[in-house]
Amino acid sequence: MLATSQIAFVPVDLSRWDRCPSGDAIVVPVWADVRPLRGAAGLLDWRLNGRLSRLLREGRLDGLAGEKLLLFTNRVPWRRVLTIGLGPTTSFSEDAFRASLGAVFDALRGLGVQSAGLAPPGRDVDRITPERALRVLISVAEQREEQFPGTALSALTIIDAAPAIKAMVETVRAIERSLAR
Repeated sequence: MLATSQIAFVPVDLSRWDRCPSGDAIVVPVWADVRPLRGAAGLLDWRLNGRLSRLLREGRLDGLAGEKLLLFTNRVPWRRVLTIGLGPTTSFSEDAFRASLGAVFDALRGLGVQSAGLAPPGRDVDRITPERALRVLISVAEQREEQFPGTALSALTIIDAAPAIKAMVETVRAIERSLAR
């Protein structure tokens, strides 16, 4: 089970990313209809000298729902980059959020990832609130752990805007208070 103590937060800020402990993979969402890339994907693209944008231009990455692309890098603290396609912003819903997280956790399990950074899908364009995103993320992680025991992440760093992180930290505190009762 992904315990709240295993969750860390880092803003979409390269200087903060550079101070993160190294990890196995960073997961960033890519939309079919958002160009240039935004949020963590946009910042990662900048750090990778436009590599994601180049893949988009070449048609090797489209952002279609369910699309995944794995890259290796030494330009960020995470050794691998996993993009997850979300499709068009207009079709994104909480069900799509759950499905994309399921795909993310399945891919990370298949890659043997223990420590990951994750920009929650939909947060870069405010399609889901930070509080709801965190609660659903924990729920999906728990469901995957029940399905596949022993495959939970040992550490998850959530990447989002600073105000969203503040809201998520408050949500973590509320969850911990409710568990302590």
